[in-house]
Amino acid sequence: MKKILLYALIQGLAIFVITGLLAYFMRGDFFFRALAPIFGLAAGGFRFLTAMVTKAFAPSLYEDRKKD
Repeated sequence: MKKILLYALIQGLAIFVITGLLAYFMRGDFFFRALAPIFGLAAGGFRFLTAMVTKAFAPSLYEDRKKD
């Protein structure tokens, strides 16, 4: 779960920055109509939800493989 949460946080932060920079260069406002926070939170939330659903249906994808 920590791994999934970390990836969701990183993806949400990346989308937040990318959206904010696009809005800044297009409109001159990083938080233009709150697009950066909305898309950042949505990306992080969707990443977390889809990873949890995938983990529920295919737990072998998230198991650490040990080298013998």
